[in-house]
Amino acid sequence: MYDNSTIAAISTPLGEGGIGIVKISGNESFNITKKIFHCRESKKSGYPAPRYLYHGYIKDEENRIVDEVLTSFMPAPKTYTREDIVEINCHSGIFALRTILKIVINSGARLAEPGEFTRRAFLNGRIDLSQAEAVINIIRARSEEAVRTAARVLSGGLTEKIENIRSELINLRAPIEAMLDYPEEYDYDKPDLLKLNEKLLVIHKNINDLLKGVEVSRVYQNGVNIAIVGQPNVGKSSLLNALLRQQKAIVHETPGTTRDLLEGYMNLGGYPLRLVDTAGIQGTEDPVEKEGIARSRNAAREARLLLMVLDGSIGWSAFDTGIADLKEEYQGLVVVINKADLEQKITPVEVNNKIPDASVVKTVATRGEGIDALELAVAEQLDRVLGSAPESPVIVTLRQEEILTDALLIIDDTLEALYKQPLEIISSEMQRLWMKLGEITGATMNGDLLDKVFSEFCLGK
Repeated sequence: MYDNSTIAAISTPLGEGGIGIVKISGNESFNITKKIFHCRESKKSGYPAPRYLYHGYIKDEENRIVDEVLTSFMPAPKTYTREDIVEINCHSGIFALRTILKIVINSGARLAEPGEFTRRAFLNGRIDLSQAEAVINIIRARSEEAVRTAARVLSGGLTEKIENIRSELINLRAPIEAMLDYPEEYDYDKPDLLKLNEKLLVIHKNINDLLKGVEVSRVYQNGVNIAIVGQPNVGKSSLLNALLRQQKAIVHETPGTTRDLLEGYMNLGGYPLRLVDTAGIQGTEDPVEKEGIARSRNAAREARLLLMVLDGSIGWSAFDTGIADLKEEYQGLVVVINKADLEQKITPVEVNNKIPDASVVKTVATRGEGIDALELAVAEQLDRVLGSAPESPVIVTLRQEEILTDALLIIDDTLEALYKQPLEIISSEMQRLWMKLGEITGATMNGDLLDKVFSEFCLGK
């Protein structure tokens, strides 16, 4: 499914830094490197020793020194791709890295495609497709929890669970296929359907268990939207600044200062958060303010949690009732009674009487007071609406979730067919389930889908 040419790419981000790496993988990796890498130890017996860092210089076609480098030679099969690999550690700079990569390519390698190193690791059997996806999830992780979640999959925990289920399906199909192929050797027409029904229900439960926590694990990976909503001049922008610990938004006593959406990012309780400060929601004839309010309502709909801000010195109004009504059933809600240093005209108890499922926190956003309590309330609300992620490996990609959801439907079809359809249909449904689950690891996946998965990778990985 891939050619055996030697590939090369820059494996570190472009930019100034201490170290940059050019990676080469393939049968010609060592020969190409020996042409361009010059070091004093090259004449010693045993050169190049596996996984030994050699000091030397990269030279171009005209024998000019390009950079001082450390180079390691890693023979197959104990490498990332299970091919011969060379890593050239040079000084990190855009032109230094690109110059060395160009020399490598001119010496016989070709530029790797995005994700081609990991694709070769998959095709050579070092990792399966779920582990390959875990690699990109670790690279893109936005929180420590996202790294841990992906690492559990990378370590093979998900693969083991899927292969155990597929092995069980083979064991269940074997006697059915034997009955179909050698009916004269059996005194009965059907296997123990009750026992088969029970075992299929166990498989159904095991797949359901894999899907538990899928939303929270994906939130760990991709982040969650939180919309800060409220009337004008209640302190929404001050609250954004206090949560971010920086002056992100312009704060002014004039109502309507914020007319467009402002965003900020932070990590809280393991969750990567995207905070959206919205324009104040009120009645207005100003077309610009109307557009800002429309965007605020849209941001509220897209959020998983709403931070509704009240001015404690003013109290509750009809506009606040309308804002509270923006909350959907799937959303969490934290009500912030801001300006708590002024004389108060509303209490947390009164807010809870109006919105029983909301968490209520009092703050003085301009002074940072009450922010710790607010952060705790936000984390607790997210735990409530998202559920907790189990410690066992969880699904972190939409592709994997869709496959397992389809697998549950196939089990439902199989259970329905048990007492109504001939053995051929029952066996066929179980084979379909086995094939579907194989798409998780790539055991039954076609080339087009592989192209789609690996196209999401960066160059050099």
